[in-house]
Amino acid sequence: MIFSAFIALFFCLAPGTGGVWAGTLQTDTVTVSVKGSGTGTDARFEPAVVQVQPGDLIKFTVREGLHTVTAYHPNNRRPLRIPENAEPFDSGLLKQGDSWYLEIKSEGVYDYFCLPHERMGHAGRIVSGSAESIPDYETGPIPEAALHKINSETKIFLTNKYQLIPNRK
Repeated sequence: MIFSAFIALFFCLAPGTGGVWAGTLQTDTVTVSVKGSGTGTDARFEPAVVQVQPGDLIKFTVREGLHTVTAYHPNNRRPLRIPENAEPFDSGLLKQGDSWYLEIKSEGVYDYFCLPHERMGHAGRIVSGSAESIPDYETGPIPEAALHKINSETKIFLTNKYQLIPNRK
């Protein structure tokens, strides 16, 4: 009896066995492609705005060029544009074929950029949780092209998001 219970526990908790432990939370992984050769204005995150839930992972995959995924945060010499309780992030330099994972732990709005291409508007936004309104973040010394990209893509994202909600009468 004890041996059977041990075997059952092993198959439920051992990695790669397909077992599920009741304490494990399911998370989603959202993929963002990082594109652009860096020689023009084609540097971009696709999609530029994503919505996740706290605990979800975002996989950034570099399709071409050299890029970073860097939070707007004073630790990265930029104004704070992530939730105050969130950890700042910086992927370091990534090359074509590299992937980098970011776990979003807190609800809120996270703005980020590519350090080599920020002036070209290579920026994005993560909306975690319900985040029913977008914070009025400081614009500080952020290039106009990056602010335009974040704001225009957020407008498109919100328009598309709310078009999918059926009218309730």
